[in-house]
Amino acid sequence: SSGINAEYGTAMKCCWLLLLFVSSVIARNLNNIEHTPLHKRNADNVLLDVRDNHVKFSGFSHAYDSDIKVYANVSQIANGDTVAISWENKDAGLFDMVAIYTPPSREIQDYLDFRYVTDTKNWKKDHGTFTEVLFNMRADYELRYLSIDSKQHATVKAKYTISFPDNEPMHGHIAVTGRPGEMRVMWGSAKLGNARVKYSQSADMKGAITAPAASTTYTADDLCGPRANTTSPLMFQDPGYFFTSLLKGLKPGVRYYYTYGTDQATSKVASFLAAPYPETKVAVTKFIGYGDMGVYYPPYNGDSLGAAAVTRALEREAAAGGLDFVLHFGDISYARGRGYIWDQFMTQMTTLSEQVPYMVGVGNHEYDHVSGGDKDPSGAPENGFHPEWGNYGDDGGGECGVPTSHRYISPDNGNGVFWYSFDYGLVHVIQISSENDFRPGTRQYEWLEKDLKSVDRASTPWVVVTSHRPLYTSQEQHSDHIVGLHMIM
Repeated sequence: SSGINAEYGTAMKCCWLLLLFVSSVIARNLNNIEHTPLHKRNADNVLLDVRDNHVKFSGFSHAYDSDIKVYANVSQIANGDTVAISWENKDAGLFDMVAIYTPPSREIQDYLDFRYVTDTKNWKKDHGTFTEVLFNMRADYELRYLSIDSKQHATVKAKYTISFPDNEPMHGHIAVTGRPGEMRVMWGSAKLGNARVKYSQSADMKGAITAPAASTTYTADDLCGPRANTTSPLMFQDPGYFFTSLLKGLKPGVRYYYTYGTDQATSKVASFLAAPYPETKVAVTKFIGYGDMGVYYPPYNGDSLGAAAVTRALEREAAAGGLDFVLHFGDISYARGRGYIWDQFMTQMTTLSEQVPYMVGVGNHEYDHVSGGDKDPSGAPENGFHPEWGNYGDDGGGECGVPTSHRYISPDNGNGVFWYSFDYGLVHVIQISSENDFRPGTRQYEWLEKDLKSVDRASTPWVVVTSHRPLYTSQEQHSDHIVGLHMIM
């Protein structure tokens, strides 16, 4: 990742210009692991791959036993809450488990995830407790105690329901539009309603202005291929609705407070600083840029590993003030067709993205596809960009950019989330897509050429161009080097 301060210096008196390219590296090792919904680990404390987390039952039945119990310390939670889940059974078997289902109507074999009772410290004392972070997937959770016999027959012995607030607004984030005095607020929820944003210059929301919100969603049929279009607890699950509201008339540099949702279910108050106008004199523009993020839960306290450490550092930077925006250019959640990962990533980023514009671009792991090209929101011909010299495959797991395009609305001067530009203070930012054809004569190339020619270097002496794939790479990946050479040429 890169953190950059763009400043006026003495060199600027001579109309000096720096063109900065920021490129990410395609992750090929750690992020090949597709974590389970509960982020389970194996005996070596390495994240367990969800593809290795399946138990095949020979049969299943229900035989509730009042002496066997499964329960949690709470019956209603909010998105991302930590829950203590307990079980009791005097005759617990070695392969008995507590399985988690959402929605509760799922059949026994269609669990979201599970824990063996033997994973708890006191299991030989006929009881145990494990702690989990649960995410609102727009339906209640049901815990089931499954007794597994030697023939892998599963019997439900007890169950317990955990619910979420009705129509809880989640995953709030903001983005600049490229137009002075505006900010876009986006979020998700389970249901449609009279969605809106209320915003004010006062922390107590006095004199708040109401801005209506538009909604959108997608179904499994809108996605380009498997796994993304396969209905399953671990693949496609109803994403609910995505809302976007445009705030106008904002004064540059002023802090605005806002809530999003409906009158019946609204978010906590968040705030942001309005972007400067083109004529606003600023000394510094500060932003952070990176690619390849993903999700890391738990441990998620302090400076734990991976994405959690990065997220906490970003939150601290934003809380300290002066962070104008964040650029995330590709490989956003690493969902690759697994809907539950999008829910976890959006939750992970909320504290940051509610207060700082979070501007994204696409990478191979949310876009590249080999089927369903007519559903590709970028408008790419056939099944996307697959030059003979490139290493473009099916890394998006069938998503082809659809989940990304619904969650993130970009400035409308390009091609949605795929390529666009905006001015902020001293910087003109251009996000391009290395996953779409970038060669001379293409839509993207011609747009980029036109955009670069339009830059007002007196107002924005810094030009930053982002791309998911690197122009230059130190990785021992010859195929990445070849792609970089073609991007340079």
